[in-house]
Amino acid sequence: MDVHSTMHRAEDAPESPAEYAVDTANGNRVGVVQERFEGSVYLRPPGGGAGWATSPEALRPPTPAELARVRVLDTPVEGRRRP
Repeated sequence: MDVHSTMHRAEDAPESPAEYAVDTANGNRVGVVQERFEGSVYLRPPGGGAGWATSPEALRPPTPAELARVRVLDTPVEGRRRP
């Protein structure tokens, strides 16, 4: 399986060129692709946190439901504005 074919770009977030993938070797965790290096793909959780590495073969594209969840986690929230 080609690593590039397993990624999905968020079409409705042009300001964020994030590539999302699901790591089937680690409990179907959804991650943002950070780097590819020597047979490994490095991901981080949507919204931030400690990253992890996995093999390219363990990745699959996210489902529409997984993408919806990721977009919620990866979207900055504006603070409340006071008058």
